[in-house]
Amino acid sequence: MEALEAPKAAHLILEAVQLTLDAAIEPLHQLTTRHAGLLKLELILRILLTFLPESTDPSLYVAFLNDVFLKSPSSKIADETLSYQPEISDNDAIRRVRKLHLLPLADPQYVYEDSVDPITLFLLHKAYRIDAETGSLPFVLRLVQPFLSHSEHLRIWAISTLLPLLRLDYEYYPYNGPTYSLEAFEALAGNKAIESLLSEAAQSSNGETKSKLGRDLRGLVGPWMYGASKRKRRKIDPGTVKTGSAVQVRVDPGRDTDEVAQTSSDWAQVNEWLLELSLPNLPLAVEALIQWDGPRDVDYGQWDKGVQPVEEAAQQTITARYAQAGLAMVYAANVCSASTLKDSHQILHRVAKLMDLQAPPPLTLQHPSENAEITLEFFDTLSRTHLLHNSLLRARNPFTSPTNFSIQLSYLLLESSCILESLGSSLSCKTLAEQSLFGSEANQAAELRKLLYRLQGKTKDQQKWNLAIYQIRWLRDWNSEKTGLEHGPISSLGVFCRVKKTDLENELLKALLHSGCYSIATEVYFKNPPGPISSGNLEKIVLSVALACYDGAGNGNRTRGGLLKASEIVMAFCDYFLKSERFNEVLALLSATHAMSFYSLALQHGVPFQPVNIRAHKDPISLVGKILDQNTHSYTKLDDLLEIGQNLASAGLIHSIPNHASISVGEATPDQLHLYVQRRITAMAIEAALAEEDFDTAYSYVINRLSPPDSSKFETDDDISWRAAYQAGCHRPASQNGSSALRRLEQRMEVLSQALLLAPSSALSEILMVWRQCEEDMASLISQEAEEEHKWDDRGDRRVPGGFSGDSSPMIQKAREPSRGALNEEAPMGLFDVARGAAAALSKNAFPLRRPQNSQPANRLKTSHERSLSAANTAGSESGNPTAMDPEDRLRKRDMVRNMVTGGLASGIGWVIGESKFLHSKLDLTMLQVLPR
Repeated sequence: MEALEAPKAAHLILEAVQLTLDAAIEPLHQLTTRHAGLLKLELILRILLTFLPESTDPSLYVAFLNDVFLKSPSSKIADETLSYQPEISDNDAIRRVRKLHLLPLADPQYVYEDSVDPITLFLLHKAYRIDAETGSLPFVLRLVQPFLSHSEHLRIWAISTLLPLLRLDYEYYPYNGPTYSLEAFEALAGNKAIESLLSEAAQSSNGETKSKLGRDLRGLVGPWMYGASKRKRRKIDPGTVKTGSAVQVRVDPGRDTDEVAQTSSDWAQVNEWLLELSLPNLPLAVEALIQWDGPRDVDYGQWDKGVQPVEEAAQQTITARYAQAGLAMVYAANVCSASTLKDSHQILHRVAKLMDLQAPPPLTLQHPSENAEITLEFFDTLSRTHLLHNSLLRARNPFTSPTNFSIQLSYLLLESSCILESLGSSLSCKTLAEQSLFGSEANQAAELRKLLYRLQGKTKDQQKWNLAIYQIRWLRDWNSEKTGLEHGPISSLGVFCRVKKTDLENELLKALLHSGCYSIATEVYFKNPPGPISSGNLEKIVLSVALACYDGAGNGNRTRGGLLKASEIVMAFCDYFLKSERFNEVLALLSATHAMSFYSLALQHGVPFQPVNIRAHKDPISLVGKILDQNTHSYTKLDDLLEIGQNLASAGLIHSIPNHASISVGEATPDQLHLYVQRRITAMAIEAALAEEDFDTAYSYVINRLSPPDSSKFETDDDISWRAAYQAGCHRPASQNGSSALRRLEQRMEVLSQALLLAPSSALSEILMVWRQCEEDMASLISQEAEEEHKWDDRGDRRVPGGFSGDSSPMIQKAREPSRGALNEEAPMGLFDVARGAAAALSKNAFPLRRPQNSQPANRLKTSHERSLSAANTAGSESGNPTAMDPEDRLRKRDMVRNMVTGGLASGIGWVIGESKFLHSKLDLTMLQVLPR
């Protein structure tokens, strides 16, 4: 080789370029070794970087690079291996060299420190070119792996960039193909790289995902985090909005300096990614938390040799933030279920283990724990803003900072949520924290009522209810009253801490009654006095629940529905309140409602009647009138209707008597109310009977049911009874129904006489006018009947027995009413004659009721029929002759009717003016005047 003439530098460069283009690594190696003085290391690296094809297997020239870098001696070179071309002139060689445009060793897209050596720059630059041209990361691995111990910078790059990408594309998920190039992956921001590395594990939903996420955090994210502080190009903007397929994270730019520094680290981004992952998939996040021990748990593979460990203080801080992310998952969970509670409890155990804290006890429904170890100072540091989602990962958040107090508080909330979930109410840990620590009394009371409403009807088992009562009492204060813990204006801390204990017990009793657990309620609140509720409140609660069931009933029948439950409640506890007036009132109300349910009743616009309408109605007695209006012949059941009215009065629904001058509102006695109800319903029945043309029933009710008031019991103006009697007296029946017109007039006059006895003095003139009209009608009917009978008798007298006349047609006798024969004994007496008789009973200067001795009845007729009646009424008459005794010597039926009316009128007027005693004596004299002498 020395025999040869030494070539010039330009020719050597061209020869090296040609050999590089041909990938002739061995001849190139020989050339660079023989002419090491002309072919410097940097020149050789630039030629290789520029002209060596990227498809060349790096294993072919790694040894050459190592020899060049270490300057190892090479073997002898044979002359025939050189392809030097002496025919090229030196000038052409120089000109060609100048046109080579060799690439720089350092990639211009990146900024490197001055301490980085040429071989490291070449390897990095060549690795990017190989990946860009071929996409073959194994080639890159073969290129850089022999030199990892040479350069720390190259080691950091290989561990944090090449290793995660190699595992992602070739080991963990090879079926997806290449995801990112080295250049693209290097340019990713911290959170974007995390999403790229964990998206496959986060998006999968099969059973294998739980084991993959922890592996990916350890084998992908952990290596990617290696040397993060030295990768300047991987700085993260705290105000940047990060988006991705798996989660979305936004960093709050308003934090203080320490928090911005903490958020700026890539590990903070991992914590936020895990927190956001827990929202849609808490089990996956919990599995990752359990499988991965945090930033200290990293899998470097075969490249762990020489990895510099993180300082212990920094490691503890990063681990604490990772544990804080676990506690934040507990408060970020929006769904409360058995699996969520189980996962959250596992988080507490995991956080306690990571931070060497006291582990919480297992969740239990039988014997909940107490909060005696939580100090008041810790509760004073809590704020509602700490529960905001963007505040959960703040370094000084007392809810999520991993301490014994925060773990114990989280456990109490989880246990409360577990109890509520078993009782049928699902509340998340965050919601419970807001309610128990910052909720108002109204909100807590409303939540308590919701809980008890869900619990009603769920079970009637005494053991389960006893457990539920114990659990709800524990939820109120977390047993803090037993431990002596008091906090500010409230005496305890718990889910219902602001609800008074008596109010909570009242709600518990109401729930027991609504659910039909009467034996449990009796056992807990009635059998062992004094209990949690006073006797007076017990009565109020029982009646309020019974009336609530009553108001919610859709039917008045007490054998089903809400009225059945109301009856059961009242009957179950009536033995404990035997002297309670309110219990009797409710019983009367139930009886009245049940009786009304047998009638058809609808309100305005066809709205069906409901029991609550009775209690809401201002005048419940008017509902009886609606029953009479809507049910045909219901007036015949007067006793049932009166019983309904009396029960309504006994139920305390009638508090005053309308239009009563002597009794103010609320001063009516029960007897007065009952008498008022009786008169009013009777008047309604009379009106209904008249409306249905049943005059006989109305007449019977007036004569038998309406009586003058007893002043010793009820001194009042009865404005109801007389009007009902007057209305019956004014009624003209459309049909006689088997009774004659005279009989109807008699009944009307009797009804009007009853009205005169009941009416006040101001109404007498009105009644007397109707009386006068009835009297005129009766006189007209009597006169007509007498005339017809006289004609009949004359016609009979003109016929001789056994004789014959021109009219041979048989004589048909006209049917007549025998009872009317006595009515034509004398002319009818006028109304004013009757009035004069009444006046005579009151004063001495009144006109006498009896006719003068010498006055004779006009048109007095003596028929055979009259004679027979006279004979029947005369003692000692044997022949039936009407002249057998003097007419003045017998009591005439006309006088009897007149005496009855006169006596009733006189007693009525005397009662009005208050002269009862004087009236009775005068009335006796009047009766003597009309008797026969």
